[in-house]
Parts: sequence; C-alpha cells; structure tokens
Amino acid sequence: MLKFPIHFHPVESNSTAPIKSTWTGKTGNLPPIPLAIPVEFMGPGGGYSPEDLLGLAIVNCVIALYKVYCAQGKVTFHEVRGKAVLTADKEPSEASFYISHVELSIDVLGASDREKAKELLNLAIKNCPIGNSIKSCKSFHTTIS
Repeated sequence: MLKFPIHFHPVESNSTAPIKSTWTGKTGNLPPIPLAIPVEFMGPGGGYSPEDLLGLAIVNCVIALYKVYCAQGKVTFHEVRGKAVLTADKEPSEASFYISHVELSIDVLGASDREKAKELLNLAIKNCPIGNSIKSCKSFHTTIS
C-alpha cells in the first residue's frame, strides 16, 4: 500500500549564460541529460526543452501506470508506444504564453486480452497523476492490437 504524501528525488539543473548555451539536468545518481531552449523560442535546440520534458512526463506517466495495471491484471503485451504533441499559445491581451493543448497517442501492440488491455489503458489515462496535474486541454488517441 502506498503512503502519501510521496516525496521524490529532487531534480537539478545548472546553466550559464547566454541564450544559445545548453546545460544539463539530472536526478539522483542518474546520468545528466542535455537541455536547451528550443529553436521555436530562439534557442539553439540540441537538448531536451522544458516542453519536451513535460510531454515525456505525461506519456511516461501513462505508460508506467499502464504497466503496473497490466502486471496486476495479468494482461501481457508485446510493446506500448506513446507520443505527445504539445501546443503553446497565448491570449492576444497577455504577454505570457502557456501550453494550450496536449495530444497523446498510446498504442498497445500484442495484447493478450484486447478488451481488458483497453480498460486498463483507459484507467491509466484517467489516473495518471502528471496528466491530472495539467489543466491544458488533453486529447487521447489509443489503439490496442
């Protein structure tokens, strides 16, 4: 049984100026990952952007939860694939912008029980704590084979 609240390892980043420089981020004893401002925001690209990390966080939260539910429900699958596309927008009267939409695609290949696999995937989407923390519009496209 899980006990709440759960405190995770801190994540850390450090960078130098200017805008065209890349930097690294990490957690715990894991290897650092390259980070950069995306070219869409006049950065150099060449590293994960905060938007990339947000998309990865949502997709991987659903995948991780789905894997847990499948293990508990004794549903096997060959592969699960996830993709997120984020859209940034801003109100004409505002200077700041926000992530207005997250489109997620999750495909499960080789499910041992398609109906139960679909039920568990829908449950993972519904219960994903990262996705539930995002107030942007979200749309999901799923396939089970």
